[in-house]
Amino acid sequence: MWAAGEAALTGVCRCNNVHMCAWCGSRILAVRAGNAQAMADGLAANGYGLHLGTSTLRHFARMPFGSNRKRQRFGLVRLLHDGWRGAYGSSGRPWRRLKAEFGVIGYERAYEDTWGPDTGHHLHWHTLWVTAEPLDTDGQLEFRRAIATAWADGVPNAGGYEVSQTCDRPDCSCGGEGHGTDLRSLNSGEEGETARYLYKDGDKGTAKIGLELSRQDLKDGRRSGRLGPWQLGDAAADELLASGGVPGPFTTAYRERERGIFGVRKQYRTQGLNALVKSLEIPQHERTEDEITDESGGLQPILVIPSGTWYRTVARVPGRRVDLVKVAESGVGGRRLLIESWGLRWGIDVFDPPAEPTTEPRRVRAEVDPLLELPAARTFAEHIHRVRRRQLAAKN
Repeated sequence: MWAAGEAALTGVCRCNNVHMCAWCGSRILAVRAGNAQAMADGLAANGYGLHLGTSTLRHFARMPFGSNRKRQRFGLVRLLHDGWRGAYGSSGRPWRRLKAEFGVIGYERAYEDTWGPDTGHHLHWHTLWVTAEPLDTDGQLEFRRAIATAWADGVPNAGGYEVSQTCDRPDCSCGGEGHGTDLRSLNSGEEGETARYLYKDGDKGTAKIGLELSRQDLKDGRRSGRLGPWQLGDAAADELLASGGVPGPFTTAYRERERGIFGVRKQYRTQGLNALVKSLEIPQHERTEDEITDESGGLQPILVIPSGTWYRTVARVPGRRVDLVKVAESGVGGRRLLIESWGLRWGIDVFDPPAEPTTEPRRVRAEVDPLLELPAARTFAEHIHRVRRRQLAAKN
């Protein structure tokens, strides 16, 4: 599919994996970031309090990433989820206290993780807490301590190390409250003031709440030597290339994360907060992940590649998909030269697009050989079994 200056592949399978796929993940997270920012702006304009928090675990390089799979739950990812459930579960006493004392309506929570060779996997939550109204200075401090106390109780109860609750470093940003929980009240001043949250590395100016919650793909690790998921993937690929395919520490960490991230929810919004957003008629994109990653909108077809040709000649050869998109972006003229340079024949292996849109039903039914309309006598698997039986019979 093509339009001036852009191109996309359609009709191919998409994984829609926000954790591992840079292609699908960046597109899905961009929409979620827009939703989070629109929600924050709308809530602030209606006088609600916004508080951006971070909940972290004490971790060491020897601790495994783990898994959240059913009957296989262990490691840091299991601890992160169980610690949250124990601290802020909707049926627990801490949650009821937060609602009663501070007017907490709900939260939107986002998962993030980084990795460093010295510290191992670092998993944490970013959370936008929403209160019925902005809190004053004393209320902010009490709210932070209530959040921190609940987290400090929930993590050890889930089997983890005690989280940091004190700090003796001079002039530390935590104010001596420790680094297990961070909470910043974003609009404690006048109603409708939309907050801005500084990026961690300090060289990107200010960033919106939606970016902080959702766009881990645009962030760097807080400390030098700590890598985000995409950076870790790049490091693992470079490592394998340099070592001739022998996995090293980067590859091992990437594969450990690849297995353990299965089933982890990237972003979650409580039902109470979601109901409030709908009642205030704050606009939200409600497209499915398939609709988000489908880039065919506004594009016209310029080339049809049958599935057999696609898998044999394009998908299995590194770089060809990117080459095809890049050539199409610069115009339709070079597409045939590129296709034929791969040894494919125009009109036999690949085709011009149909004159009519394939999404519209045809008014006149095309003539089809009656033989093709008969149901298949055997499935593909049955064909394989029959061939194997004939081969065994021939040997005997």
